[in-house]
Amino acid sequence: MLEADLLQYRLPWLSGAVYPGAHLGRMTGAGLLFKQHQPMAASSDPRRIDLRASVLDPFEHYRVRAYQQPSRIDVYLLADLSASMGHAGKQKILGTLLRTLARSAFGYGDRFGFIGAGERAEPRWLLPAGMHYEPVSRVAGQLESARFSGTAIGLGNAPAYLPAERALLFLLTDGHFPLAHLQGLLASLQMHDVVPLVLWDASEYRRLPAWGLLPVRDLESGVSRTLVMRPALRERIVYAYAQRRQDLLGTFRAFGSEPLFIEQCDIPAINRHLHQRTA
Repeated sequence: MLEADLLQYRLPWLSGAVYPGAHLGRMTGAGLLFKQHQPMAASSDPRRIDLRASVLDPFEHYRVRAYQQPSRIDVYLLADLSASMGHAGKQKILGTLLRTLARSAFGYGDRFGFIGAGERAEPRWLLPAGMHYEPVSRVAGQLESARFSGTAIGLGNAPAYLPAERALLFLLTDGHFPLAHLQGLLASLQMHDVVPLVLWDASEYRRLPAWGLLPVRDLESGVSRTLVMRPALRERIVYAYAQRRQDLLGTFRAFGSEPLFIEQCDIPAINRHLHQRTA
């Protein structure tokens, strides 16, 4: 996979992991970024003695340079597996994003995990953070052919499967559930860095016919009805989606996250969004 096909993320925070990686961390160790001076007794490496700092030390102790160690992080994809996410090719996009994000994380030396939930978090859709691609590929293939049903209320259990240290979380959802559920989920994830990706399909609202009979079905409730389409009704539907977009924006921003609305697995657009977070 080419570098242009991978996600390129940087963190606006310091990793607390003790294992070396590609991100700025809080640990001292092997690195190029100077962090502080330490007494010789705390870091017995004579190659890092700073003679100038040692001469200026009022207690006449040898001072040693300590460097900031780059550290790894855990990266997770949290996926909404409700019935509406099984519509209009969204499952294919989910599988593609899952594979791409895993390869991207492994390229940084990070661990990658996956949590998918519909009505509940099923064991088959749970991957603990690791560095092996085969389980990810297997789950991605299963997701693309699975049948989703119900709501995404099971995402509320996601924090139970996340690490105690801060992690980078990509949240993929179409947001077709009550805002109160979303608020509760975001409140439970506040210790982590959440990147929301809202997946909408243009056929759901922008490509509707101006006239005619249109059978529609609420995938999550199972209720079906037939709409007599006309320009005024079409405009009302488009307006409802625009209002929903504003509601989702406000909800995510209230918890410090800026969402990106996507209609496909657009890697360049996601990368631009990731770069803007740390600009």
